[in-house]
Amino acid sequence: MRLSALCYIVLVLVLSSISASAQFYDWSTPVTFFGPEQADFNQSVRQVMFAWNDYDEPHDKAALQADAEWFKAHPNIKIYIDGYASSRGTLIYNLVLSQKRADYVKKFLLSHGVPESQIVFATGWGQLYPVCPGTDDECWSKNRRVRFEYAGN
Repeated sequence: MRLSALCYIVLVLVLSSISASAQFYDWSTPVTFFGPEQADFNQSVRQVMFAWNDYDEPHDKAALQADAEWFKAHPNIKIYIDGYASSRGTLIYNLVLSQKRADYVKKFLLSHGVPESQIVFATGWGQLYPVCPGTDDECWSKNRRVRFEYAGN
């Protein structure tokens, strides 16, 4: 059995073991773990949206630049970058695409002066955790995103 086929089988088994309630958790709700500085970041974008089948041209680079500036101004903040894809395409393809999106955002932040020590991880989750569970263009477009979670003081 080829390695890619084995990986696909393992991925299908893992994905099928996740409950439906976990798959449709509302990840559009910001998660924060600290106090007053939260208000500053609420002025900026928490999600970076992408076009279909794209990972290196986010819809709003200006907002991503603003995020980078905010993270630089708050060096104690730890950044967790989560990439996602729509349910179009295969599981493996979407996993790879979402990882490329997360990696792109990480590289963007690093190239705009955010220290690597602030970025805890950049992970692609494929089509897991959609913000919109439908199978139409509107839902697919909402699920093609990179989301920041952050913690610190």
